[in-house]
Amino acid sequence: VMAAMFSGKYAEARSRVVPIHGVSSDTFLSFLEYLYTDSCCPASVLQAMAVLVCAEMYQVKRLQHLCEVCVCAYLQSMPSRELSSTGISVIRLLRRAKCHNAEQLYVWLLHFIANNYLIFSHKPDFLELSEEEREQVERLRWPSRGYLQELSEYQQRRRKLRKSRCLVM
Repeated sequence: VMAAMFSGKYAEARSRVVPIHGVSSDTFLSFLEYLYTDSCCPASVLQAMAVLVCAEMYQVKRLQHLCEVCVCAYLQSMPSRELSSTGISVIRLLRRAKCHNAEQLYVWLLHFIANNYLIFSHKPDFLELSEEEREQVERLRWPSRGYLQELSEYQQRRRKLRKSRCLVM
């Protein structure tokens, strides 16, 4: 995209200053750093997503994939307590991944939501999932409904045994 922009018959090819719209200066600096060094180290999930959007805008697939990996790594490293209290909306990350053609990240986020079902199902933005996405999350969720049912039955049996003062189990 940039090669066409600067070498073709576009106004940017003749201009000394080229305005870049829709991208913050920090994001564009990270983008340029990647172009010159072939490395990218976003400081946060949100910065990785911003760079991913920029990479998609300028059709730099490898950077887009690197940002997808960064987002996954950041989210995986978060403890459960932090996941439940963080201001980062994983559902909104899912929306942005889909909107910006980050297919691997989109699929991974659906699995991440399913694997952390008890955390995300109680968040208000969980209702923003499409019907198809909710069905997939419900199908893949952990803990499964069957597991929770068995756990509940086991806990009820244990309470009954404690009330009867039977200490065999």
